[in-house]
Amino acid sequence: MSHSSKVKRLFDLIEMGGYASGMSKDANSSVDEPRSSSRRDALATQARLLDAAGRLFAAKGYEQTNVRAICRSAGANISAVRHHFGSKEGLYRAVVVRSHRALLERDPLPQFCDGEDPAAALARVIEHMLRIILVRRANHPYAGQLMARELQSPTGALDELLQNVMMPVRLEFGRIVGALLGEADTPSLRGQCTNFVMGLCVFHELGREVLKRFGFAPPKRDAEVPGLARLVAAFAHAGILRLARDSAEDA
Repeated sequence: MSHSSKVKRLFDLIEMGGYASGMSKDANSSVDEPRSSSRRDALATQARLLDAAGRLFAAKGYEQTNVRAICRSAGANISAVRHHFGSKEGLYRAVVVRSHRALLERDPLPQFCDGEDPAAALARVIEHMLRIILVRRANHPYAGQLMARELQSPTGALDELLQNVMMPVRLEFGRIVGALLGEADTPSLRGQCTNFVMGLCVFHELGREVLKRFGFAPPKRDAEVPGLARLVAAFAHAGILRLARDSAEDA
């Protein structure tokens, strides 16, 4: 099994509470009991390393965090990082992707179905995205801080995060935007409109402190998200339809 497959398996077990359930078949066999116990220990060590690394990377940044401090915090041997993740960089990448995958696994992205009203789908996905970035990520012990650091000083982890976590969200937005554009839909216009819609959402996270000082503090609780989502969706919907009309008139 490749290293990336092992890490994915680890994530699946950790995020689904799978230490016991993932190993139950081995645990029921007396012959495989030592092996099962060893695998459970390995998963537990990996989970502690991921959690300790996430908190330290978020607090100090990648460069200022050393492997010794991570292992000490996780109660693991100094060689554990290399053994389980290959390197400090491999551990960092795993932490960044894992923390954001966990957010979407607990609150799955709504899917745009054939025949569904694209305006309603747009509103639903915008509300989902705002809830993830303004409430879920903000309340996560380190996901928000890791993202802020990645945006300030990007590493290879950002590319992996975009490809494995954020791209599916962008593609879903793109499908909805394409349906709203109708005959005016082109790859370029769809891409730009998707950028605009996602930008409206992300701005409320990145500009939180500025908006708060303007008197428009972004939501911090689930119950506050739908109101903002309705306004953002209405604004985005009207803009997309206007661009579609303008494109048809120019044709």
